Amino acid sequence: MQEIAENVFIETEYDGVNVGAVRTRRGIIAIDVPSYPRQARDWAMRLHTLTPRSVQYTILTDYHGDRILNARWLNAPIIAHEATADKLRSYDKRYPQLLLESLASRNPEFGRELSQSPVEHASMSFTKRMQLWKGGTEIQLFAAPGPTAGSIGVHLPSTGVIFTGDAIVTDMPPLLAEADTAAWLQTIQQIQNWPDPIKQIIPGRGKPCSPETLTAVADYIKTMRQKLQDHIEAQRPREEIHGYLLDFLNRYPDTSLPIEWLKRQIKYSLDHVYDEIQLTHNNDQTL
Repeated sequence: MQEIAENVFIETEYDGVNVGAVRTRRGIIAIDVPSYPRQARDWAMRLHTLTPRSVQYTILTDYHGDRILNARWLNAPIIAHEATADKLRSYDKRYPQLLLESLASRNPEFGRELSQSPVEHASMSFTKRMQLWKGGTEIQLFAAPGPTAGSIGVHLPSTGVIFTGDAIVTDMPPLLAEADTAAWLQTIQQIQNWPDPIKQIIPGRGKPCSPETLTAVADYIKTMRQKLQDHIEAQRPREEIHGYLLDFLNRYPDTSLPIEWLKRQIKYSLDHVYDEIQLTHNNDQTL
């Protein structure tokens, strides 16, 4: 655990997503939860070493399975975007097996502990912005659509720290399998043009980064969109789009993630963005 600003803590070494915590006079405000039960329990214990008070809220920055499955270990009310709250409400009593299988394939050792635990629902949600005051600390939540419809960012004005969720990731390609890439690019531009000084950027995954990383993520998305746009306009077969996989994988030669898992994610991304561009192309032709 690293204290990156007064009373602001992060952990980037868990397998999966980054997690953060803001210590207030009333207790902890947690930002996301580790992806695997063993690490979620570890995080919960470490948070309790920061203050004798309980975790007051858990903020979820989107509804990806590796963020929502272990929220119960922090035993705190959940705050999320309304789309994330809707997603959680859409599950019956247990999380889908598909979410568990995807996480287990990424880390089979930790994945053994995954189970269809009861779904935790959001206690509070918002659509555009939300301001949270707790124990004399201001926390600003804002919609950051793109990675998912329920993606949000977290800004701490007193410290200049911003948690971007999956709008920004480092050391791995952005996950575009269910993205609105046009909205994602607008979100990145919003963060780049943030009205207040940003001293530290905490991505959803990977090491803390500089503003230059925002440009790198935007470039990745723009490049995939352009390649697939050109592919469609050239009337090439859809099945050939996976030929671009290595072009995108090779942008991250030092990633520690399993290569086969990454290849699947890039394939999903290519398929999704192809459909996204194809729909726009068809609509333009109709007009």
